[in-house]
Amino acid sequence: MEFIFDEDCNRMNQCNYLMRDLDKFQMSDCKSKSVPFNSSVNNEVFLDSEKLADAKLYREVVGSLIYAMMGTRPDICFIVTKLSKYMSNPSKADSSLAKYALRYLKGTLHYDLKFSKSDDEFKASVFCDSDKGSSSDIRSITGYCFQLYSKGSLISWKYVIFLSKINF
Repeated sequence: MEFIFDEDCNRMNQCNYLMRDLDKFQMSDCKSKSVPFNSSVNNEVFLDSEKLADAKLYREVVGSLIYAMMGTRPDICFIVTKLSKYMSNPSKADSSLAKYALRYLKGTLHYDLKFSKSDDEFKASVFCDSDKGSSSDIRSITGYCFQLYSKGSLISWKYVIFLSKINF
C-alpha cells in the first residue's frame, strides 16, 4: 500500500500491488475496461459453463482481488463477492469474469482514497442498501459504507451475499 502525504490531502492506493498482480497473471498488456462488471451477462451462461480443470489460478486471482478490495478499492466489492461464491468449483465463465475485473483494475490503477483537510463539520454518514432475492442464484444481498465528511473518502465498506434464506 502506498501513502502519499501532501499539504492539503493524504492519499492511499495499491497501484504497485495491482501492477505486480497484472504481471503475475499475464494481464499487464490487456485492454482496460471502464466498469468492474458487465451487468448484461446472463446468469444462465455461468450455470452452463464448463468447470475449470485446475482452479488454483482462479483462486489466486480472486484472493488478489479480495486483498485490493479490502485495502483501497470499494469499487470492486460487487464483482469480488460474486467471484468468491465460486471459489470451490469455478467455471470457465467465472474465470473470464475474473479477467474482466483485472482489466478494469488495469484502467483504474491510479484510483486512490483521498483524505483532505476539511472545514466541514464532522458528520458521520452511513449508506446501506439491500435486495431480497431478486436473482435466481442467491437469496439476499446487502452492503454498506461509512464516511466521516460529506465529501470525504469512505472509511469502511462491506458487501455481503447471503446464500441461505433469511426471513425479514
